[in-house]
Amino acid sequence: MEQLQLKGLLCRLDAPSVVDPRLIAACKTYREAVRLCWDLRRARNMTKAFLASEAGLYAPHVTTYLEPSKRERDLPGWGIRGFEWVCGNTAISQWIASNAKLTPVEEMQALKALA
Repeated sequence: MEQLQLKGLLCRLDAPSVVDPRLIAACKTYREAVRLCWDLRRARNMTKAFLASEAGLYAPHVTTYLEPSKRERDLPGWGIRGFEWVCGNTAISQWIASNAKLTPVEEMQALKALA
């Protein structure tokens, strides 16, 4: 039996990356930050169903987290970490921190990590 070559199929998955603070500042609401996180996802062909399964979210609710609808529902706090890890960026956490008024040192560290 011949072995399949996995070279190139396996890769290292890095921790979520820092988003440009200017993009975070443009978000006026928590829902906009969640949408930004989704819009900046690393895997452009990722489906909402995949996001739900990997982040431990209830699949039918994921669409209501991302799309404006009559029945808007916010991403619960316990789901932020998984959502960000699957999408590959920290837009939601950064938005929350910016609303908590980061110190200048924390802002500089975020910009340094971005560079």
